[in-house]
Amino acid sequence: MKNAVMAFAILSTSLQIAGQHNELPENKKLMFGFNIGANYSNVLAPGNPSARSNNGGGFSLGLVMSESISEQLFLSPKAELSFNDCNIVYSNAANAESIYPIYPVSINIMMHIAYRLKKSKRSAYLLIGPNARVPLVENRVTNVYGNNPDLAIDLGFGFEKLLKYFCLAPEFRYSIGLLNVNKDPGLDHVYFHNITFVLNFKG
Repeated sequence: MKNAVMAFAILSTSLQIAGQHNELPENKKLMFGFNIGANYSNVLAPGNPSARSNNGGGFSLGLVMSESISEQLFLSPKAELSFNDCNIVYSNAANAESIYPIYPVSINIMMHIAYRLKKSKRSAYLLIGPNARVPLVENRVTNVYGNNPDLAIDLGFGFEKLLKYFCLAPEFRYSIGLLNVNKDPGLDHVYFHNITFVLNFKG
């Protein structure tokens, strides 16, 4: 947690210093920056009648890039560190309650393609793209089996506002997990979906 706060502080300071010396042109094609956001997990466990999902809120921070292909189309790759609060509770073979955490911490690598509804200083956009998720830190006390890597499809929308020194882009995404992330032999298939809201700062 301390490392995440420190990283965000360094990124914020760097962007502010850069912004003090260079105004952002409207036609800039390549931008770099960072984001910070909140997420809410949606774990699905089909084929596990005795299991129940506990979903909660978490947060994320990451690095972003934006490269315009045309006036309305742009690529938006991202690398985000995500802290999630979710688990599955189920009855094991001894009829005792077991808790299986899902992705306490993960690294997410995304390649989004976005379409601006119009090109201006204020423009809404739609996005879609793959999201490769890898569990980064696992609690070996409560999560003996860990989680499998996942491949997801992200769908979302956002809003770009071009300011004097940087571009602010609030973004809302729903991520649909496609692979079985379960390694616990007491459970069947488990899929990890989540909702994320981030603020992108690009310059």
